[in-house]
Amino acid sequence: MYRGKSGQANLTVGSDGKGNLVAEASCDSLQELVLWYEEELTRIRSETRNETSNDVQIEEKRPPNRMRTFMKGVLAGLLAGVLLTIKLYKR
Repeated sequence: MYRGKSGQANLTVGSDGKGNLVAEASCDSLQELVLWYEEELTRIRSETRNETSNDVQIEEKRPPNRMRTFMKGVLAGLLAGVLLTIKLYKR
C-alpha cells in the first residue's frame, strides 16, 4: 500500500484481494467545495419546492357554453329589433 500527500491532495494506492490495483485520490479544498455546493443545491431545491407549492393557483377554464352564447345573441338581436321598431314608430 502506498500513501502520499502533497499539500491538500492525498493519494492512496493499493490492491484488492483479487489482485486489482485500486487508487483513491482526494483534495480537501475540492471536497469542501463539493459539500458546499451539495448543501446549497439542497437548500435551493427546498426553497423552490416550498415557493411553488405556495404560489401555484390552478385556474380552471371551461369552454364557453355554446347554447348560452347562442341564446344571448338571439336575445340581443330581439332587443335591438324591438328598440329599432319603437324608434321608427315614434317618427
